Amino acid sequence: MRGTSTGVLRGAALSRSALSRSRAGTALRGLALAAVAALSLAACSAGPGSAGGGGGDVDQQQTLNPGTIGGADQPYTRPKVPDIGEVSVSLDESFQDYNNNTGAANSQANQYFSELFSPSPYFVDSDFSLKVDKDYMESVTVKSTSPQVVEWKWRPDAVWSDGAPVGCKDMYLLYLAAVSPAKASGGSQAFDSSPTGYSQISKFECSPDGKTVTVTFGTPLADYRGLWSQAWLSGGQLLPAHILEQRTGIPDITKLPLDRDTPEVQKAAQFFTKSWGDFDATNDLSAGPYILQSATRNQRAVLVRNPKWWGNPGGPAKITTTAVTDSQAMVQQLLNKEVQVIAPQADSTVAEQVRAGGDFSVFARGGQTYEHLDFNMGRPLFRDHPELRHAVADCVNRQDIVDKLVKSVDPNAKPLGAFLINPNEAGYQDHYPGVGTGDVAGAKKLMEDAGWALGPDGIYAKGGQRASFRVGHKLVDRRGQTVQLMQASCKPAGIEMIDAGNEAFNDQQLPAGDFDAALFAWVGSSIKSTLTPNYTSKAKGGVANYNNYSNPQVDDLLSKANTQLDFTQRLATFNQADDIMAKDMHSLPLFQLPDFACADRSYSPISYLSTGGALWNVFAWTKSL
Repeated sequence: MRGTSTGVLRGAALSRSALSRSRAGTALRGLALAAVAALSLAACSAGPGSAGGGGGDVDQQQTLNPGTIGGADQPYTRPKVPDIGEVSVSLDESFQDYNNNTGAANSQANQYFSELFSPSPYFVDSDFSLKVDKDYMESVTVKSTSPQVVEWKWRPDAVWSDGAPVGCKDMYLLYLAAVSPAKASGGSQAFDSSPTGYSQISKFECSPDGKTVTVTFGTPLADYRGLWSQAWLSGGQLLPAHILEQRTGIPDITKLPLDRDTPEVQKAAQFFTKSWGDFDATNDLSAGPYILQSATRNQRAVLVRNPKWWGNPGGPAKITTTAVTDSQAMVQQLLNKEVQVIAPQADSTVAEQVRAGGDFSVFARGGQTYEHLDFNMGRPLFRDHPELRHAVADCVNRQDIVDKLVKSVDPNAKPLGAFLINPNEAGYQDHYPGVGTGDVAGAKKLMEDAGWALGPDGIYAKGGQRASFRVGHKLVDRRGQTVQLMQASCKPAGIEMIDAGNEAFNDQQLPAGDFDAALFAWVGSSIKSTLTPNYTSKAKGGVANYNNYSNPQVDDLLSKANTQLDFTQRLATFNQADDIMAKDMHSLPLFQLPDFACADRSYSPISYLSTGGALWNVFAWTKSL
């Protein structure tokens, strides 16, 4: 998919209408943008034992409890660790494009790597909390809340790998890309980047040395921490603006107008969207602990320590990643000691094999990605028959799905009860109690009360329509098994589901709305603003609203939530929206997808985080003798 939205799907590029990420097989993961307010407070700096959680077999559930907007954020500094030499990692996808901000390129795979070479004011820690990254920032300060004014102050020694300073120009480029009205030849947005959050800025000011940026917001932005940060997932990756200046002949990017389409703006957009794609060592600089040494698109990528990095050097001197789509092949590589870490889709068989292997560890924990079944509200079958949507929600047995497909990976897993707040986050409420319990009798009553009659083929029909529909999904074993379980539990209720799995589903059919029902997962984050385009009406900016859901009340509540600086009020608003969506039953939440990684037990701390996958804390890895 190609796009700029807030949901992310792992395993596929996203469209501008989605700028999401998906985990191979987790269709667009909800690209949550700005972190829900200040997140939980943990240790100031993560050492080997805290950077990444991951000790033990199944990691403990975390509780995300954001603090007060404008309050003092906790700092983060990368730990000092010993040199452990080279490591090899197998991922479900590998590096594709350097610039992960455009709809045409955005993918979870790029995020795995960009966190290691792109500067970011905030760091997402193992408990999903956002902390000021002290390796980059002197401070991030809320100067005022009415109007909302925030100051970003970069460290003087924060530089790109060619020695150029990180600062104002890099931030301005992303701001320009997000809000510019410039159009491409076909009439689409020239920069192909999401305006979410950035469009609320009314003033952008730089200090003479370019190291301090002060931003005034026209309307409050609860998730201001996500701006220019990797946590934003789509539209938050800072790029070396001076490289764009050098290659295009633009003398000063900060002089380009934000509100006009000019020849220079067009040149900037052309470079932004075309020249930061496939690996190019001359353009793809680093301002992080690692630098890309080489990359073959979605096959293999090699990172080495950045010689210009001013912070503590990472543990691995060299990181070689290989894309492996076959989970069993990944396991064999690990058991043969060909690789030290693997990050396949959460899979019961894989978990059991690795645990039985002896000297290996499994990290499994409910993350911020969630699996769900969307009904296409643009199709008359679902748009005009709410009783069918509710009947499907009755006959599907969510607990059976969790027990058979997820429990052996994460014993804490249970059916999900919300879309906007996860079970391991403050404010979570279950809006689907008693739903999805395999209630065949209840489903049949709903259908018959609405005038449906059971046909000779055992499927309900009404007005020439049969209660039969295709379930589209990416080809992942767990997804195919989920469809089989739903088919088995709903057929006795007179409802037929047809498996319409397709390898290109996430990339093509999902963003085009070409499905009856869609089984996929949004990749979430602490930044909740990015989830709102998944559920906002398309006419109101719901660029990732693939199932054409529309409810004015939900639109208003989600818009309101993104401006609420009082965290408690914001949680209440999200829960109101979730409650309305549950009554509309446009989508059925299934379960919180476990974050999952396996490793040679001598390496630690190995874990998984949606923002950076298994590599999110690779700089902190150590090796026991």
